[in-house]
Amino acid sequence: MKNLAGFSLDNPNFVVKQLFPKDAPALQKLYEQCHDFAILTDGVAFSPTAAKEEFNTVPQEKIPEDNYVFGLIDRQNTLVGMLAAYKEYPDKHTWWLGMIMLAPKYRNKGLGTDFYRAFERWLLSQGIEQISLCAIKANFSALEFWFKMGFNITRTIPTKHFGIKNHKVYVFSRTTLIKA
Repeated sequence: MKNLAGFSLDNPNFVVKQLFPKDAPALQKLYEQCHDFAILTDGVAFSPTAAKEEFNTVPQEKIPEDNYVFGLIDRQNTLVGMLAAYKEYPDKHTWWLGMIMLAPKYRNKGLGTDFYRAFERWLLSQGIEQISLCAIKANFSALEFWFKMGFNITRTIPTKHFGIKNHKVYVFSRTTLIKA
């Protein structure tokens, strides 16, 4: 990969920056705003240390340095969105998108699409061929979003435990097709 520093959005009202453990307090505030997501997925609120844990939680084959967390920052220098992804997972041609989340007041305005597309363009410019992710069946808006982004379901996990809930999980993949 050529440029691991990050990517930018074609929107002058927002900047994207890579987040690091020192940014955990701002990320925790975003998590607390996104209480609805935690309840939907886990049945309980995000833990008080969820943001700190975000930087160190990686698949067994990876190390924390393979975990990229990007923040979407508004003009007031407030973190209003995040995207977390694992570099070269499960193979060197794929990145795994662990989560994309926007503060509630920024949802359903096209910003999530812009954020994701900027990330995909950046990956394409780095030579990455595929993006994979998973979404739970109960998250209808996420399923709709990923289909709209051109993802296809590649497999289904019948039941996976999240917090105090069990969910059917769909694994999605997409070949990077948009132009850098």
